[in-house]
Amino acid sequence: MKNVRLWWIVALIVFALSGMASGGSVPAAGDRLAVMRLEGPDRTDVQAYLGLSGSGPFDPATISGRLLIIEIFSMYCPHCQREAPAVNRLYQAIEASDTLRGRVKMIGIGVGNSTFEVDHFRKHYQIEFPLFPDEDFVVHKAMGEVRTPFFLIVALEPDDGGRILWSGIGKMDPLDTFLDRLSGFLK
Repeated sequence: MKNVRLWWIVALIVFALSGMASGGSVPAAGDRLAVMRLEGPDRTDVQAYLGLSGSGPFDPATISGRLLIIEIFSMYCPHCQREAPAVNRLYQAIEASDTLRGRVKMIGIGVGNSTFEVDHFRKHYQIEFPLFPDEDFVVHKAMGEVRTPFFLIVALEPDDGGRILWSGIGKMDPLDTFLDRLSGFLK
């Protein structure tokens, strides 16, 4: 009987730890952003916001601006759903700031989500910044199969483009803390 109980305990521990494993290293400050191609936006206002010249696939490191915030999310993630209002407030605060608007851009990447699912998430949570699907988990795998929501701040300047300045998982920091972090990176 003790052997059966021990076997179940070991199996439970292995199962619990397997959820923490990832397919690669999780992006961290100092790392380079993984090379990725996102589906190009069809809307001209989104192309203009991102500084893109067309609607074809693009690498996020080519977005115009000084900093890029990337949210890795899934429409099925309850934490992402709970964080949506806070992420919206962050975007609105950036766009309302004379010092951040145009210099800081935001995108979201829906891992395992189709265009339909990403559009549903956008509409349901009234997301104003561009969201892109990653239906086949290509970006997700390139990012080390991070848990969601996962946030990155990436430098976009020519001499430092694609360098990760900050990364975080789960609940977003308070708005003022996040805005102070952005301002610090822009100095």
